[in-house]
Amino acid sequence: MGMRPGSDIKSPYRLFLPDKFYSQFSIAFTLKLVDPTGGFLFAVVNPLETSKYYFQVVELGVSVTGLGPGQSNVSLLYTDLSTGLYTSQTLASFRVPTSFTSWSSVGLTVRDDRVDISFNCQPLDSIIVNREPKELIFDSASTLYIGQAGPIVKGALHVSTMFLFLTLFSYKNGQWIHVVTCNIFFFHIKL
Repeated sequence: MGMRPGSDIKSPYRLFLPDKFYSQFSIAFTLKLVDPTGGFLFAVVNPLETSKYYFQVVELGVSVTGLGPGQSNVSLLYTDLSTGLYTSQTLASFRVPTSFTSWSSVGLTVRDDRVDISFNCQPLDSIIVNREPKELIFDSASTLYIGQAGPIVKGALHVSTMFLFLTLFSYKNGQWIHVVTCNIFFFHIKL
């Protein structure tokens, strides 16, 4: 028993995330996959009925994609629907030296002009980004999916154990201020 493709874990995003997402934030996860193919750890997806062209879009999410033995890609999706973009946008994508078949920890930190990634508590890479707006405003009826991105976008994850934390910061007077850490999801099932 575990999270397998076909599992349907979802909730209104408002139970875990604010309506207006912070401009600077970090996402940390510790993961061990059963299937190194990967999938979405989580995704905030707009409702199909309110999408102008009836496409579902990942507004905010993280996906892991296997690239072969010992290599994976970690992508942060960040899409503002008010810009008229009706396809999911990848803000940053990084290659990490693991296939997540053993315990691995990843941290993504989003700042105003860049995204940093750490792997097993060590800085790994950083890229410059340009995102508008800085504070993402979710569609009021969006859904938070865990281990997938919904029935249309798909990307189901097959895991035995996952820890997922979302840490929100604000930047005021030249310093980072911790706002909240949400334990969005944790489960441990022995396979």
